[in-house]
Amino acid sequence: MKNGLLIILLLSLTAFAQTGIQNEPGKEIDELGIEECIQIALERNYGLNIREESVVKSAASRLGAWSRLMPSANLRYSWSHSGDDRYNFTETGFTVSNDHYSMGFSASQPLFAGGNNILSLKTSILSYKSAEIEYTGEQENLIYDVKQAYYTAISAEQTLQNVEQSLERAREQWRFVAQRDTLGLADPTEVSQMKVTLAETELSLLQAQNARRQAMERLLILLSMPMNISIELIEPDLVSIEPPEFETLLQKAMEHNPQVKSAELAKFSARLSKFSSWSGYLPSVNASYSYNWSDNAMPEGFSEIWDDATWSFGVSASWSLFSGTSRIAGVRSANSGERSAELTLLQAKQTVETAVRLAYRNMQEASARINLADARVADAELNATLFREKFELGNSTILELLQAELSLQNALAENVKAVYDFRMAIAELERLSGIEMDI
Repeated sequence: MKNGLLIILLLSLTAFAQTGIQNEPGKEIDELGIEECIQIALERNYGLNIREESVVKSAASRLGAWSRLMPSANLRYSWSHSGDDRYNFTETGFTVSNDHYSMGFSASQPLFAGGNNILSLKTSILSYKSAEIEYTGEQENLIYDVKQAYYTAISAEQTLQNVEQSLERAREQWRFVAQRDTLGLADPTEVSQMKVTLAETELSLLQAQNARRQAMERLLILLSMPMNISIELIEPDLVSIEPPEFETLLQKAMEHNPQVKSAELAKFSARLSKFSSWSGYLPSVNASYSYNWSDNAMPEGFSEIWDDATWSFGVSASWSLFSGTSRIAGVRSANSGERSAELTLLQAKQTVETAVRLAYRNMQEASARINLADARVADAELNATLFREKFELGNSTILELLQAELSLQNALAENVKAVYDFRMAIAELERLSGIEMDI
């Protein structure tokens, strides 16, 4: 019985110790896929949250623009007490009082302002929509950056694994050469060349480790996570895809791309500014109402307030007949702004089309490079194996073996680079067109 309790206690302590290690700050190890990373970035990224606040501010400005179409009203009340008697002559006779009461109400309503009020409201709505589009563009750029950092980290991990395997082979070759040297069978150049190769491979390992860590830190920054934690990334499967036709991608890019949308809104805003510039030639009309009451004593009823009060209602209009050349300059400037916005829209469409064409070509080229790199890796592995066996049998030189190893390393590096370029070309097409393509 005692032994059973002791075993249970030991198991509990072991589980507690393991839990403590896993929860220790900076030591958590989680597996994250690319979709999980994107979701975390969209929720936590500092820059995106700052951009979201600009949308909130723009919404507040849009709400404030409605006030120019609404009436303004003010209610006033005052009471004062004087140490000296106040003598007042009223319709009911002569009164003496130390108190004085007054109240009033005033309101005004703009009836016509040359269209400025409506144009101002529409401009604020466009500003809000523009802020939303910029926020959407920021989201898409963040998704692209996360994919880039994620694929970079995956490539760095693959490169690190390749270098580790290369270092393992180099150490085996060094042990073989060192053994031959001990027996007096090795050429002095073999020993020196293997020492150089081993040192170079060890340096490559350190560089690969640093590159992987730097790539992970870049990803953690985008996720707004501490850089002292460790996470494992799940490598996405690289499957053959059938991307949409180029014309479909281009059409979707013109409809979806935030850069084009922003240019379209800027063009519409410039047109509103053009209309607004003509409002200086139109009159403005306002209606106003005021009510005032005052007495030495508080009123006894509503009828007294109404009967003894003074009120007025009026309509005022103003029309600027001449203001120098400022209105002419405003109209010309607005016309120029509209033409500039039209050209900016055409330029934005051209820029997006150029980017879509480039990304589409890069995707096609990277796909072909993957097939070529796979073939080169298979050939280089076969060639390196052959020369390792021949070198061990004394049928090849150390130079031929090292050249075969170098060819294998280059083939593996090209394979990693081709896969990375293919994934990034797909990510760029997704960012430009808004079409999701699983790879």
